[in-house]
Amino acid sequence: MKKGLKNFLVLIFLISYSLILIFSQKYIENYFFAYMAEPLFNITELKIPEEKPKPEIDAKSVISLKIGKREKLLLGKNSGEVLPIASLTKLMTAIIVLENYDLSDSIKTSKMAAEQEDVPNYGNLNAKEVFSVKKLLNLVLVYSSNDAAYALAEKMEVENFVEKMNQKAKEIGMEKTIFFNPTGLKDGDLNVSSVDDLSKMVKYILKERPEIFEMTKAGGVYEVQNSIFDIKLSEGEKLVGGKTGYLPEIGGCMIYVFEYENDILFINIILGTKSVGERVNQMQKLIDWINYGKL
Repeated sequence: MKKGLKNFLVLIFLISYSLILIFSQKYIENYFFAYMAEPLFNITELKIPEEKPKPEIDAKSVISLKIGKREKLLLGKNSGEVLPIASLTKLMTAIIVLENYDLSDSIKTSKMAAEQEDVPNYGNLNAKEVFSVKKLLNLVLVYSSNDAAYALAEKMEVENFVEKMNQKAKEIGMEKTIFFNPTGLKDGDLNVSSVDDLSKMVKYILKERPEIFEMTKAGGVYEVQNSIFDIKLSEGEKLVGGKTGYLPEIGGCMIYVFEYENDILFINIILGTKSVGERVNQMQKLIDWINYGKL
């Protein structure tokens, strides 16, 4: 009898323990479901912003590079196409001047130099005027003076100067670039390059000859229309430098370099817009796209 009672009590205990486990498990499941799973139903659907479509830049050739810890191609259009580069030539002219001349040297302008094609604003010279190399270089970079560019080249003879331009281009890796003159004007043949090659020249200037862009950024007394100063930047950005150009054979051209928060550079180059004014409009379109999230 006692043994039977003992077995009965053990059975009751086991049944009770099993029921406790079942109800406890159900309670725990309901607890976690209530406090952890339920909020998931209340989460608003998150929509990841779509990447802004790449802009349609109305130009023959375009490149945009982001230079930070690594280099990133942001946009390329016909980047290897060989095209006339007009007065963008004068950045290479400046490189050769800085690497071969003393800025304090004086140069007397020749009749040939004074007869180069006039520029709209300032920098058209007269024969027999005397200027320092530094002054002439400033006229070249700020006002795109053809007279000043030619006068600088004459200091070592134009043919020798142009040879050095082509040698430097090869040294930098500008494989598709050919210079025929120091101005960018049509002088029998046109100076040609690609935006890929021009970006190599820009990187060389940034590393080896930053004073070139310092001069372009400083500007001058006289305002230049449709220039790098017409581009609007966003907060935290600042102009590093650039150069414009135009020829009927290619249209408007622009190199524009700007910096974001002192550590990221953006190199932007456009060749072949429909007009002088459009080089500004198309570059602004490119800059605005870059500023959409800083890419």
